[in-house]
Amino acid sequence: MQYVIAVAIGVAIIAVTLWVVRLLLTPQPKDPDPDDVQEVAVDYRCVVCGMRLTVTHAQDADLDAPRHCREDMVEVP
Repeated sequence: MQYVIAVAIGVAIIAVTLWVVRLLLTPQPKDPDPDDVQEVAVDYRCVVCGMRLTVTHAQDADLDAPRHCREDMVEVP
């Protein structure tokens, strides 16, 4: 019985090690092209805690609201 537990722990350690190595080998996303980045000034507020955020640069003209406190933030006029 002890051998079975030892083999199971060994397999788990190897699996976690391979997962970490694959995670570290994943390449980073490329930097956006500076010509595609546009200046914007959009203010958002979290409906849960009230934190405010100003987005000053965006890659797309159609911005999705960021999330804070696991909820979408609302745009402040």
